[in-house]
Amino acid sequence: TGTFHTGFVKGTGSKPNFKLTIPYTKFGSNNPEKQLEGVEAMKQIDAWVEAGTIEPSAGDGIKMCIQNPAWMDLSDRYFVLLGATSAMGPLNALLALGANIIAIDIDREGVWKTLIEKARASCGTLTFPLSKPQSEISSDEELFKCAGSNLLAKTPEIANWICSVHTDRPLTIGNYTYLDGALHVQLSLACDSIMERLCSERKDTSIAFLCTPTDCHAIPKEANEAAAANYKSRPSWQKVVELLIGGTNIMGAKQLVKNALKPVEESGLYLVDGIVAAQGPNYGLAKRLQHWRAVIAHSNGHVVSSNIAPSTATKSVVSNAQFAAAYNGFKLFKPMEVMYQETSSAVMLALLINDLRNLNSVANPKNKLDNPFQLFQSGSFHGGVWRCAYKCDAIGVTAAVYFYLGAYKAVIVAGVAGLAGTVNYVLKGSPI
Repeated sequence: TGTFHTGFVKGTGSKPNFKLTIPYTKFGSNNPEKQLEGVEAMKQIDAWVEAGTIEPSAGDGIKMCIQNPAWMDLSDRYFVLLGATSAMGPLNALLALGANIIAIDIDREGVWKTLIEKARASCGTLTFPLSKPQSEISSDEELFKCAGSNLLAKTPEIANWICSVHTDRPLTIGNYTYLDGALHVQLSLACDSIMERLCSERKDTSIAFLCTPTDCHAIPKEANEAAAANYKSRPSWQKVVELLIGGTNIMGAKQLVKNALKPVEESGLYLVDGIVAAQGPNYGLAKRLQHWRAVIAHSNGHVVSSNIAPSTATKSVVSNAQFAAAYNGFKLFKPMEVMYQETSSAVMLALLINDLRNLNSVANPKNKLDNPFQLFQSGSFHGGVWRCAYKCDAIGVTAAVYFYLGAYKAVIVAGVAGLAGTVNYVLKGSPI
């Protein structure tokens, strides 16, 4: 099968003072965004750990990047980004830290105009597939048109090309792709075949995924116990609502179902059922394929960074009115916290860097696991899903109703007043 020509752009931006910065403000608040660094960032990490919003191992991993600022200089690292322009992908953060990006994304002029201009303004580099030699391209417009490829249509050719670039450097390949419905599964299979090929041909390859918290995961015993404790101490209003609708199927999900599960009998593993039915079976299967690839690669001696990212208020998610309403109401269920995209990108990049730099990380295959699915226990920034009193899929309706009641309180009050006036007029012949 064929391959591509290679394009290359070197950024002209100056190198920053390398350190981890976490942009943060609470979701839904009107507070200005803070740029957390050093001691201030450590305090916020401790607060998340204490609340149960993230696992202690995630806090430790992020802190390692704060304590080792030299790790943040990524000019020595080469990252293959499948789905380079993904909202949750690390492109912008990696370029800002001087990383060398091998970008794969759809062959559309606008996409590559954005990618190439970002790379030029950064202190990193961008390597990308071209349909003709770069030396024969005479303008930026032509460069944008000749760049990129379709992962679904040109899977073998893309694999051939990736295997041929920067052969003197170890690559980290990450899958950040997403499509709706069955196309998500097909895209995951395409990326999986590319990852398998690269790992088989280049043994020093490491792989990366962003796991979703809305999935079934093996979790630490302490997280399970915290979920049970949170259920026991849940506020009275939740107990009342649970009596009214608990276990009732509303919009395809059973409401206010207890989160803590008994351990699996044979393995003793504790699991969390964070699956959200509304995301559909294709989403679940696509994520399962990624888990299987992570487990296989780790068992074959590859470094695997596969940390759980929090529920994140990306533009695509909050454009859905129902998801936006639920996200705004999640704060009712401690320790749930939705993150803005900038926060998620920063903390997940830190966890990726820790996995690549820290020899003691579970991502390193030299650190043996009792069960391969323990790979996903460590470094989880789950946003509270693992330690919440109720299953994630069981709180969405209550959370959304709470948000709507608050958002439309004035309308509801006016409507009730109007209805009362009408009833009074009918009964007494005069308004209130």
